[in-house]
Order: sequence, then C-alpha cells, then structure tokens
Amino acid sequence: MRRAAMVVCAALVVIPVVMKSRMVQDLPDHAVFHVLSSGRVSVKVSGDVKHPGVYVVPVNSLAVVAINMAEPLHPLDQHNINSIASGPLLNGSAVSLAVQPDGTQRMTVGQMMVSERMVLGIPLDITTMTEADFDRLPGIGPALAKRIVEYRQNNGGFLRVEDLAAVEGIGEKKYQKIQAYFQPPKIER
Repeated sequence: MRRAAMVVCAALVVIPVVMKSRMVQDLPDHAVFHVLSSGRVSVKVSGDVKHPGVYVVPVNSLAVVAINMAEPLHPLDQHNINSIASGPLLNGSAVSLAVQPDGTQRMTVGQMMVSERMVLGIPLDITTMTEADFDRLPGIGPALAKRIVEYRQNNGGFLRVEDLAAVEGIGEKKYQKIQAYFQPPKIER
C-alpha cells in the first residue's frame, strides 16, 4: 500500500514536468532561425569594447553599428571610421576594434570561426573552409577533411555543396547530414 502511494505521488510530480518539457519540443524547427527571416544578421563583436559578444543587427548595417552596440571603451574617431570596412555586414561577420598605443583606432571585419557559425545556425562558406574546419563537421575526420580540400584545389579552388557527394568517402547519408550546414535553413510560411 505504501509503495502504491509513493508511485502515485511520484507520477503526480513527474507528469507535469514531462508535459511541460514536451511543450517546448513542439516548437517549429525554424523558430531558432527567426533572425534570418526578419532582415537581421548575427555579428560577433570583440576587442576594445565594454560588452563583446554576438549581436543581431539589421541587414545592411555597417561595422560601426555593431561596435556602437557593444559600447567602445573610447569614443570612436570619425576620421578613422570613414577609412575602414565599408560595406554591409553579412551573417556571421566578426568585427573587432583595437585602440593602438598612439590612440588611433583600427576596426577589422572578418568571419566568425566555423564552430561559432555552427552553434548559431549560420551557413558555412564552403569555399573558405580549411581542413580543420571540415573536420568539425559530424562524420568528417581528418583524412576525409583533407580529401575535401584536395578535391576543391584540384577543381580550381572552387567547391559547391553538391560537389561534396563526389568526394571519396562521402556517401548519400553523410552528404545529407552535412549539407544542411552550408545552406540557409528553410523557413516555412
């Protein structure tokens, strides 16, 4: 009798927890990527700023916008800003601000590391990835990563996602698994 009462009590505690966790799982797959559908991009900001991290900025924003969001340690020098990184930030851009010993400011714009892009769900750039970058993909080891880079080099330094299926060691299952890392997520409407 005591055991039955304990089982009933345990069930009363566990069932609401399970039901609550199931509600979270029922969200649509594209909810994580809402940023991409709303005209915004994710940008990493580092360097001489108060709050380094990843920021979501409107599409076509300049590096200055992201730096200002992260609050530069020193006011930005307008003359320096005009001579650097013109052009809009892309999804996965990495912006860094460095204040030189003489007080001048240097802003650089590059790309986030592959591991950061993977965590944030930002599509990878297959044409710029290194062997180490490919090795981070699930099911791709050092040997296969080397074959992918060699295949790219032997084909003019350019590689499309579809070309991965032609690399020795990448079958249909592996191709299906890794191709999603190179394409924007599908957004259902």
